[in-house]
Amino acid sequence: MKPTAKRAHTVARDLLSLTRSGEADRLATALVSIASSTRRGPALGDVVGRLVDTFSLAAKDRRRSLRIGEPFTLRLRDPTGLTVRPDRLDPAVAAIVRAIAASVRDDRDTCADQIGEACENADLDQRIRVLAHCLVWTSDLLSTDTTAYPPVLSCFKVPPLHRPQ
Repeated sequence: MKPTAKRAHTVARDLLSLTRSGEADRLATALVSIASSTRRGPALGDVVGRLVDTFSLAAKDRRRSLRIGEPFTLRLRDPTGLTVRPDRLDPAVAAIVRAIAASVRDDRDTCADQIGEACENADLDQRIRVLAHCLVWTSDLLSTDTTAYPPVLSCFKVPPLHRPQ
């Protein structure tokens, strides 16, 4: 493993540990640090890529328990428990949903493109939102019963639907 990939793996693992342990202050500091463009740590896209890979591996394990040809499904829910369509999410968060789907299908090029779309040229709030969703989704998937199907992913703050006036 290259030093950059190894560092991203370590950072992703540490973020998951902080998420699962509920250490909110340390997690918040780490999120801001990683989402900020710095040269010291791994790039946001590398860390998000590791989280997507971890999610994908867990999802593939669940998919193996399905009947042959049965599609793997994820359900997205808002904070009130209502189903959310990916096109209703923040575009960067929707890109992560597409990256996860591509990763589960072993489509590495599309996955990398979607991670890039989610992480590049985004403001700090959006970069934190992308990282937070990846962490919560991965942590939730790893923490739930592996036979639970389909996995339900919680989405934060679904933007209102924009309709032309």
